[in-house]
Amino acid sequence: MNVMDIFATMEYGPAPESAAPALQWIKERQPFGLFINNQWVTPASGQYIDSINPANGKALAQVAAANSADVDAAVAAARTAFETWGKTPGHVRARYMYAIARHIQKHSRLLAVLEALDNGKSIRETRDLDIPLVARHFYYHAGWAQ
Repeated sequence: MNVMDIFATMEYGPAPESAAPALQWIKERQPFGLFINNQWVTPASGQYIDSINPANGKALAQVAAANSADVDAAVAAARTAFETWGKTPGHVRARYMYAIARHIQKHSRLLAVLEALDNGKSIRETRDLDIPLVARHFYYHAGWAQ
């Protein structure tokens, strides 16, 4: 199909920000647990709640319902990690943050669609503002870590 064909029919092409890959990604990974001590864990209560898509009011995903035991475990893990991370040289921390920023950029379309589905913002806002800003924050702080 060329440009003249498109103008003749005025049909839309496929949207690069289709929700289908994001919904498939969610389906393959749920229910979502808690990320504590560098691993995904089930909540202490074993309970999950629905994350609702505000655009249609339907359940988007099952997410862990954390309780005080989960918070205590997360805080303990963070304290332990802080001791190691705090002693890590700046250039090494920067390398991790640069890698995170690059992964955010690499998967920006998927992340933008996930963000739009989860909070009801327009894809334009999540794609053009929110996700690039997340990557920029990691680049900024990586620069300071060096």
